[in-house]
Amino acid sequence: MAQHTLRSGCIAVAATFALASGVLPLTAATASADTPTEAVIPAALLSNPPSDAVVFAGTGGFLHRSGTQSTFVWTKYAGGPDTPLPGLRTNPMPGYTGAGSDVVATPAVDGYHLHDMDSGTTTTITPGAGQSYLGTFGSRVLTVTKATDGTVTGFHVLGMADGQQTDTPVTGWPGGATPQPTVLAGDADSVVILYTDSTNGTTEARLALVDLATGAVTPVMGPLAPSAHVVLSSKYVAWYSSYGADGKASAGQVHVVSRSAPAGPENTTQVPAAPLGSGYTSTLRGLAIAGDSLLITHLVSHGGPLTADDTLGYPLYAMPMSGSSALTPILDHVNFNTLRQQPNGAVVVGGSSVTDWAARLFTAGPDGTPTGTAVDSDPAVPAPLDGLAFGGGKLYTVERTSSGQDYVYDRNVQLGSPPSYGDEQSFGQPFAPTHCDTATTCNTPIATGDGNISQLWPNANSQGDAVTVQTPNSSAVLVTPGATGGTLVDAEGRYVVYDGGSTTKQYIGDADAGGNSHVLFSRPVTAAALSGSTVWVPGATPGTLTQIDLTTRRTVQSIATGAPCVPGELQAAAQHWVYWSCGELGPAGVWDLATGKDIPVPTGLAQLGDGIVVEHDRAAGKLTLTDVHTDTAATTDLADLPGGPVADDRRVSWAVDKYQGGIAYLDSGKNIHLVDPHIPASTPAPAAGSFMYAGQHLSPGHSLSSATVTLTMQTDGNLVAYLKTGKGVGQAVWSSRTGGNSGAYAVMQTDGNLVVYKSGGGPGTGGALWSTGTYDDPGAYATVQDDGNVVVYADASTSPLWSTGTYLRSQTISSGTTLKPGWWTQGTYTRLVMQPDGNLVMYRRRDGAAIWSSRTYGHPGAYAVMQTDGNFVVYKSTGGPGKGGALWSTGTYHNTGAYAVMQNDGNLVVYKSTGGTGKGGALWATGTTTTSR
Repeated sequence: MAQHTLRSGCIAVAATFALASGVLPLTAATASADTPTEAVIPAALLSNPPSDAVVFAGTGGFLHRSGTQSTFVWTKYAGGPDTPLPGLRTNPMPGYTGAGSDVVATPAVDGYHLHDMDSGTTTTITPGAGQSYLGTFGSRVLTVTKATDGTVTGFHVLGMADGQQTDTPVTGWPGGATPQPTVLAGDADSVVILYTDSTNGTTEARLALVDLATGAVTPVMGPLAPSAHVVLSSKYVAWYSSYGADGKASAGQVHVVSRSAPAGPENTTQVPAAPLGSGYTSTLRGLAIAGDSLLITHLVSHGGPLTADDTLGYPLYAMPMSGSSALTPILDHVNFNTLRQQPNGAVVVGGSSVTDWAARLFTAGPDGTPTGTAVDSDPAVPAPLDGLAFGGGKLYTVERTSSGQDYVYDRNVQLGSPPSYGDEQSFGQPFAPTHCDTATTCNTPIATGDGNISQLWPNANSQGDAVTVQTPNSSAVLVTPGATGGTLVDAEGRYVVYDGGSTTKQYIGDADAGGNSHVLFSRPVTAAALSGSTVWVPGATPGTLTQIDLTTRRTVQSIATGAPCVPGELQAAAQHWVYWSCGELGPAGVWDLATGKDIPVPTGLAQLGDGIVVEHDRAAGKLTLTDVHTDTAATTDLADLPGGPVADDRRVSWAVDKYQGGIAYLDSGKNIHLVDPHIPASTPAPAAGSFMYAGQHLSPGHSLSSATVTLTMQTDGNLVAYLKTGKGVGQAVWSSRTGGNSGAYAVMQTDGNLVVYKSGGGPGTGGALWSTGTYDDPGAYATVQDDGNVVVYADASTSPLWSTGTYLRSQTISSGTTLKPGWWTQGTYTRLVMQPDGNLVMYRRRDGAAIWSSRTYGHPGAYAVMQTDGNFVVYKSTGGPGKGGALWSTGTYHNTGAYAVMQNDGNLVVYKSTGGTGKGGALWATGTTTTSR
């Protein structure tokens, strides 16, 4: 038999969960900032050595141009400033710009100007009628005359004597010789000219050594092999070929005669292959002479992967003129094309590494061994940087290689005094073209704060533009809105904001979303800034901003900044700050979400950080720092930073970590300066609206609210869900039961757990008073729903991880239905609540007044049952049908199938199973129709 004992007493409502008076809003930290500290990351260097084109080597210096120089210069071996030679043009023909001395020749309208780089004087030599210039050797010019059919009719040596130009013809050619207009080598005393000889019935190529003082010809022992190269030192004339007579590649032979007896016996030396191991093929490429030693470079090929030698160059070797079975390396790496003979040695460009690269003069040492001396350093070339992104304690650089490809590297950064940084790690090749020499190809990445980057990829595929969300090792998700000519507005975590140029729509993308496009939704193009799983956009009126939840598209909160415009740019940082700007002419400001204060800041190219705004004043060439963490703006110069090739150089030459507050910028040498501004880290602003995202908290006195319920972190330490009435907070339907802990607060942890902590406690420090137990779900969030339920979700597409269960129930309480503590239903004018204190109460919705109750308060956990026997009963938490413990009932037992209705007229009625509103059959009612309105 059902229990139907009644308890007498007056109408009463819950007192246990009453909201304590007073609100304690979170205020911004008031600690002052220290002076910024800085660390410098040396520039990333190109793996290829710097280029340096050596034209010729004289007695006291050499003519060359490095990759960083706009013109050729003369560099003295003894040091001193370079002498530029603007407008100089070179030619591979030996002696074209000079040879064998410190004289450089340049063409002029009146002939050729011979510049003595030692004395600084210039002499003009004018070739005679019909003479063509071949080259300058020492202080003399060699010319040639030709017949109309192109055959050589003579050579002339032009010089100066007693202020007059002289012309000495070249004479003494052997019988049957046919001189060729080809100079193969030369110095200040002699030149080597090619001629052919047919006296033996076959045409053979031979060499003639011409004395420049007398013009006398002396044949050199020969003949000459095809494609021969000639070397002329102070002691020897040598020639060699990289190829044998059959045209096949060979290690090569070197033929040497004494310069004092060029027609005398010829010494032939075989150059061994480069000692590089199996799988390598080497060909003699360059040759020079230092004393009695040969200096040798090779052209090398091999199978398998590339090696450091392929990038830096293979060694420079030496061997005795008399020959040897082995080569001796004398320089680790050389550019084989730069080996140039000098009267007493040779100049070559090379070194042990890219940071030890120089033009070096090799001459014979006291023991005859070739010894090298650096005569002009070629500093390593910094890699061009096409992007600089900073977020979540990671610095990303997009570095351009010597071949023009971009690669992304990342490193960990720890702020401090000074900041510290880890080794550079390869992140992967970017999907998008990123070259930032011009704005049209500059697609810099955005650090998403979770170890990834996002980037615009224009015209990525047939769908149009794509936005990449790229993880290490070049894996990426492509968000493809189906538009072109667009802009990547913002990226954070898995979300991106893209403005479609061709569609004039703004697209919100989610890398974790299903479908091929990964687009969540589109909206009109406006300013936008991501913050967690929300986006800030301009509100309906100027000066207002609205925060929208990306999963539900519901408004989280709105703020009024007082700005006189609809902002053209928005940024958000640390879930605490929102930056807005009306454009280049301003104004601009930062809104503190914790205090509700707007702080005016300078206008310009800005990036928002945690408590800071960094701006690039291109006109002044300054990077400035504005500290706003105390809700007042204080602006100081941070660094000199001239403008670069693109007008908007954010994330090109400077970047801000909006998650942790660090700053990075490039100097002219591509060194990266890391700056810790020493601004106190902000706690996320108290959760607002109806959502509480990872990292956010509810401090004492703060609430979340929906259309029907308010979740309040009371000052007594209790987290309580209240139903709302027409006059504010009404009935408590749930609590964490953590009262008596003044100063306690709630935090939505990044691991997915919603926790109430004691004052002074927190994640990692302990002091937990209550939790939802939903850890191991990173990124989960809490929300207060319009149906009255407080829920923790992993994401909007999944079932709740936890809930209070306080959602609105049906107005009809069917036979067999239980109303648990916190459950409620309502009609048009009234609301029926099974309160956690054990009292079943009817409230008037317009003002929250209690107009009826079961008078069963003081029994926490009590619940109501519409029994199948027709009796509506409130039981103790330990009681129930058949167990006893009834606290109150309608006394309508013996009416199987009866049910209750919270009617729209304000009356709670128990009807027979066949009865109902408008049908009759009422068994019991509260009689509250007249008091419900």
